[in-house]
Amino acid sequence: MITCYVLARHQKSSLCLSPYLDAERMDDWKEDEEVVLKSSGMLTKNQKDEVTYALYAAIDFSVDRWIQNKQYVPRLLICALIFTASYFLLSLAIRDPIPMIDEIAISVGLTLLGWNALAKRDTRSSVAQRRRYELKVRASERQEVIDEQLFALEEYLDEAAKVDALSLCNSLCLVSSEQLLPFSFEGRLDELKDISKLLFLYVRLNDKALLQTSHTVLRLRRRGKADSRLAAKLYHEHMRKRIDLALLSLLIVLDEATA
Repeated sequence: MITCYVLARHQKSSLCLSPYLDAERMDDWKEDEEVVLKSSGMLTKNQKDEVTYALYAAIDFSVDRWIQNKQYVPRLLICALIFTASYFLLSLAIRDPIPMIDEIAISVGLTLLGWNALAKRDTRSSVAQRRRYELKVRASERQEVIDEQLFALEEYLDEAAKVDALSLCNSLCLVSSEQLLPFSFEGRLDELKDISKLLFLYVRLNDKALLQTSHTVLRLRRRGKADSRLAAKLYHEHMRKRIDLALLSLLIVLDEATA
């Protein structure tokens, strides 16, 4: 069963967390795999459309990665052949005072063009198109389930967004004695771990800078060492609207709750 989650946010786009973002699991899913979408309450039509679009986009992303990984070795061999053939042909056709420079530059360019063309061909192949179609059909026929435990995560995001930004940065970086907002999840621990894993995966693909920042904050919190410079940097990034402090805070508390 493929379990997806949607977290609604106040005045922000919902977070659609799904295993579809993990291309390495593509071979594990069967054609008739049941898809379940969990939310804290009934979704509106706009929210359902938003979730459908997010799931389709995740499927397209993973199928492209999956087929390119499967075709990596053949594509590499073909490109190696392109480079070798073009180099020797050009070495006979081009006479220049500096040997090899022009031949290598042109051969590399042709190889890169070949690589990109082969990659596009793979993503449009019948195998990829069939896999993409199967997954999208199952995603559109998903079963929607209300899981009230998800409200705890949505509430945490909303509350963290209301907290004074400077205080939140100081709490994250252990500069102040004030603790982070308390997080309580009354559901199963394995479900919380699954949500945490999917959330980190979502952030890794959509906001790598935020993921890197979360790893930095987690390392200093594990060492129990305050970092006023990092706190000031986080606050500066927040003022420039370049970081989602509420989401960062949720990543931290989820990691610490599931450790």
